[in-house]
Amino acid sequence: MESLSLEINQTFLIEDLAKAGLKQRDIKELSAKVFVKDDKVYFFDELDSKYYRLYSVINKRSFFL
Repeated sequence: MESLSLEINQTFLIEDLAKAGLKQRDIKELSAKVFVKDDKVYFFDELDSKYYRLYSVINKRSFFL
């Protein structure tokens, strides 16, 4: 598994997120792209079909309550 430094406002290729082990979750109530890894939930804006911009990271327990 590849190490990827995830920083707010950085832009990522969808392929890089998958290689880093992030799993996309379909959440119908949100327009954001949501990815989960370990105990974190990552929220991305979709810039186009390949690039996503990270704008928030929260604890998984907080999100899925």
